[in-house]
Amino acid sequence: MNEGYIKFQCDWAKKEIQIPAEVFENLEKCRSELHGLGLIGMYPNGTGFGNISVKNSLGSFYITGSSTGKYSSLETKHYAEVLSYNFAENWLSCVGVTKASAESLTHAAVYEAIPEVRAVVHVHCLWLWKKLLNICPTTSAAIEYGTPEMAIAVRELATETATQECKIIVMGGHEEGILAFGRNLEEATTEIIKIYNRYQND
Repeated sequence: MNEGYIKFQCDWAKKEIQIPAEVFENLEKCRSELHGLGLIGMYPNGTGFGNISVKNSLGSFYITGSSTGKYSSLETKHYAEVLSYNFAENWLSCVGVTKASAESLTHAAVYEAIPEVRAVVHVHCLWLWKKLLNICPTTSAAIEYGTPEMAIAVRELATETATQECKIIVMGGHEEGILAFGRNLEEATTEIIKIYNRYQND
């Protein structure tokens, strides 16, 4: 439950960003669906979990800021734009009123592995995580979240799953953590909700 802690090196320019209105509306619509199911939220200790991102036409991406899971709805100030990154150095550059999520490098790994992917969601759900563990592509249990090793492992799995129907990656060393991705926000969100509903009724 360390979602709220930034583990990477972050060059952060603290200033407002502009997100196109249509993009922001889609981000909030999809995030609201996930938040309503408890897939994005806050633990009893006050730590937020889960995040959502979308790639823009410039190659950078917008992502929910650190510790924003507690909010049912967000404003532009709760998002950051990731401009560049380096897995080996566990480093990224971002701009926004808030710092980018601790899982930003994992999102970047998916975008790098599959260029046609335009959106990534990272949710938490213990019972679903247990059901999908080693059923869907799963990173090693020895790899912790927020590390260069996790980003590299996710990039490798994303490359392997690029041609598969299911766009889900389970984070074996990050209990509860599940990634879903798609060609747009709706597709990525639908992917995780679809599998959530399917296994919930098992």
